Order: sequence, then C-alpha cells, then structure tokens
Amino acid sequence: MNKTLSDIQRSMRIFYICFWHSIAHLARQAQAKTPLRRFRVGTPLTGPQRLRTVLEQIGGTFIKFGQVLALQSDILPLDYCHELFNLLDRVPPFAYEEVERTFLEDLGRKPSEIFDTFVIEPLATGSIGQVHTATMGERKLAVKIRRPSVLTDFGADIRLMSFTVWIITVLRMKSFYWMIAPTTEFVAWTREELDYRHEARYMDRIAKNSANNAVEQVPRVVWEYTTERILTADFLDALTVLDFIRARDSGSQAELAHFRTVGFDPDAFARNLIDNFLGDAFQFGMFHADLHPANLLILPGNQVGYIDFGIAGVLSTHSRHYLIAMTLAYSRGDLDGMCDAFFQVSAMDDQSNEARFRNHLRDLSQGWYTRGVEDVTLRKSITAIMLDLLTLSRATGIWPQRDVVKYIRSAIALDGLIKSFAPGFDVGRHLELVCDRHLHWHSMRTAFSAGSFLGWLEANSSLLRDGATRSLRAMQRLTPARERMSKESSRQPVASERASLRMAALALAATLATTLPDQPFIWGANARSVAIVLAIVSGILAAWKMFRGAHRRSAGNA
Repeated sequence: MNKTLSDIQRSMRIFYICFWHSIAHLARQAQAKTPLRRFRVGTPLTGPQRLRTVLEQIGGTFIKFGQVLALQSDILPLDYCHELFNLLDRVPPFAYEEVERTFLEDLGRKPSEIFDTFVIEPLATGSIGQVHTATMGERKLAVKIRRPSVLTDFGADIRLMSFTVWIITVLRMKSFYWMIAPTTEFVAWTREELDYRHEARYMDRIAKNSANNAVEQVPRVVWEYTTERILTADFLDALTVLDFIRARDSGSQAELAHFRTVGFDPDAFARNLIDNFLGDAFQFGMFHADLHPANLLILPGNQVGYIDFGIAGVLSTHSRHYLIAMTLAYSRGDLDGMCDAFFQVSAMDDQSNEARFRNHLRDLSQGWYTRGVEDVTLRKSITAIMLDLLTLSRATGIWPQRDVVKYIRSAIALDGLIKSFAPGFDVGRHLELVCDRHLHWHSMRTAFSAGSFLGWLEANSSLLRDGATRSLRAMQRLTPARERMSKESSRQPVASERASLRMAALALAATLATTLPDQPFIWGANARSVAIVLAIVSGILAAWKMFRGAHRRSAGNA
C-alpha cells in the first residue's frame, strides 16, 4: 500500500513539474510576440535551460535519461547537449549531515574519524550520488556516497517502468513490444547501479584486466570502506573530458593551457579510448558501459582514466566473436556479413523475417556510406547506424540479446562522446583497423583452444589412423622377413615402427597445413604457413632417417 501511494505521488509530481514548465514556456513564447514584454511570466529560461531544469527537478531516472541525451548531438541541437552536460556532474548536492548519517549507519564512524582529511564540499555530484575527496596518509582517495532519496525516486520510476512492460505484455500491444527489451534492460542496470558493491567488483575486475595496458588506468578499490551506499577508491588527479569540452567552448586559454601541458591530443585520446573499449569487450568480455565525458580523465601521454563503473557490460565468448565480425562488417560496408553476425547474437522465432531485414538494411545503407573505387567511408554516424539497426530489428521481429543491447548502447555513447571532443576523428576507419586485429586474435585463440584441438583430432582421426596404418603396412612390406621374425621374438621396437611413427607425424603436420586458418600466428607468419614449414621439415627428417636406416642395413649385409 505504501509503495502504491508512493508511485501515485511520484506520478503526480512528474505531471505537476511537466505541466507548469510547459505553461511557463508557452507563456514566455506568447509574451515575446506581444508588446507587453515588461511583464515577466516565470523564470526567464531558454529552451535548453528549461529542459535541463525539468529533468533536474523530476530527478531519479530522468537525470540518467538527460545524461544519455547530452551525448546525442544527432538527436538534439548542440545548445541542448551542452546544457544537459550539467547533469553529468553539477546536479544539486545533498547536505553533509546526510553524508555523516550514511557513514555512521554503514561503518559506525564519521568520515572525520576514518580519514586523515575529508573535504566537506563535494567534488562532483550526479543523479545517484556525490563524490568527496579524502586522504589516508599520503594516499588520496575518492569517496562516493549515495543520495538519501535515491531509493524512493528510482524505486518509484522502476515500478512505473515495470508496470508499463506488464501492461504491454498482458494486453499484447505488439506495436509497443519494442519497448520491452530496452525498458527491462534499463531497470536491470539501474537496480545494479544503486548498489555500490557491484560497481566495486566491476572496477576491481577491469583494473586487473587492464594491468598491462599502458593507456588505461582504473582506480584501486578500498574494500574496507566500501558498502552498498559508500564506495572508496584511489583518486586519479586529473581533469575530465567534460572539463576540456567546457574550456574549449568557453575559449578559456588558461584552462586550455593545462591540457597542452599534459600533451593532450584529442585524436590520439580518441584512438586510445576505442582501443580500450574494444580490447576490454572483445579480449576480456567486460567493459565500462557508462562512457560519458565526466567519467573519463585525461592523464599524461593521452592515457585514459576511468571512474564510475556503475554500469558495466559482460559478453560471452560467442557474443564477442560475432560482435567483432558485425562491427568490422559495418565499418567496411559488408552488409551480408553484418546481417549474418547480427542474426547470430539475436533471438528469432516464427514471426522473424530475415529476408525483410536484409532488404531493408540495403535500402537504409544507401545513406550510410560513400563508396570509392577501392574502399568505402562511413558518411553517417555510428549512432545513427546503430539506431537504424535497432529500429529495423524491432520491425522484423529479430531481437538482439541483452549483452548485445548493452554493447550497442555503449557504442552509441562512445560515438557521441568522440564527436563531442574530437569531431574530425574518423571513428569508422579506426574501428575497422581495431576490429580486424581483434578478429584475427579471436580466430587464433579459438583455433588453438583445447576444445578446438579436441574437435580437430576427432574430425581428422580417420586420416591420422589411416595414414599411420598404411605407412606401417608399407614399411612391413619393405622389411626383410628375418627382421620381422626378430621383432616378433624380441618384442622390441625396430626400424619399421619408428618409421611408421615418423610417417604419422608427417601426416599430422600435413593435415594441420590444410586445416588451420590463414590467420597471423607468430613473427608475422600465418598459422597455415607455420604448419607447412613443419610438414616440410618432418618430411625431410623422415626421408633422412629412412635413407640412413637403409644405408646401415646395406653396409651390415655387405
């Protein structure tokens, strides 16, 4: 009953805020067209300011929605995007008394009793929590505390979303089925993001995965002072990509000088950002899935520092392989390859229409590329392509899997992010290069995995068995009867057995040469070339051994 009342109150608050801001906006527009301009109606806000204020006052998941919109310059005008950037780190803070109350309830002590220093003024504020800086000895820390009202605001929004999905499902409103998957995913991500322990585990895992990556820095978690509502980690002392965007747009030379001091190159930073994203996703199967400019730090040498791991993606080996192929295909303009890979990571039923998907994709792709004599260039943004792909999947009843939706969402955010600070960077070209490299790596890893090796042995067992058996029979026919009698009486290995083993090894090497993929393997050579060299060497050694054995027997008979 209390939850129902809370949901009703939340709905009324949303309606109230939207209604009065709409009236104020219309009144301002009407006033601008009349001579009575000296009479003011409401707070003088521009359209972008009005949208940001509405989302800010509603709070909860609507702030998250505004953060997503801030990166979509293809959907909103730039002045709206720039205003919504304020929702990334400048949401109104909550009182320090609430910070102390959270610490006392979760850790039994105030911040001042745990840390050597604790800055009362928050460094950054977001939709779910705010960040304070602290020190323990010489170690500087970032301490994130969850908003006291977040469960009430987000909980009501989540229940309203879940109720909407339930209504669509029960009433079988097929025209709204496309809302089910993204809404369900958003609810799942939001619930997970409200518990900082999930974020800490993601941060810890990705930090271990990136330990040998010179351009990816992830803070270490201080588990002793991390709970459901508190997250403590190392502080990365650097400005964010959002700071650079604001400095560039304002023309502040003093602030831009700092970025020149650390050697910031937007294009190099964009390359590292894509490399890290695809490397984490395709090599390790876990990636930062909340890529907005306030979460990315600019470190010396164009290293990328990551914070706020509230949303992370986890990909299966199967999904990783086909997502690499799909990303490579659309960067090259290979529409058939793009469809084939997309179908492999999607759920389909009797209502799915693959042929219609392929045909409509060809029609849509007419505006995607500029095709030259030898290559193609992406003319449309990856954001627009991915949105077209998702729209087409809904229209044809082909539903991408959950982990794939998160990857696509992150790719859209990454594309919008790079356009915001490096608008001249060719994202499509670099995606092609990186995906091609990862596809080769993934193919070699699959080819030489234990499962693949066992499968290869099973598939080629008859060839190996027949080759060894036939070589044994051939050598037995060439072996003198006296030697065979000696073998049978002594039961000791003789030349024929050793020769048969060598022939079996030669057959194995030859089979490898014909079955391995033509992919890079070692020292620039591909796997098939290496196998061919092994086969040739094995053949030479086998022939030499046979020649020496025959020569010794001839000398012995003489």
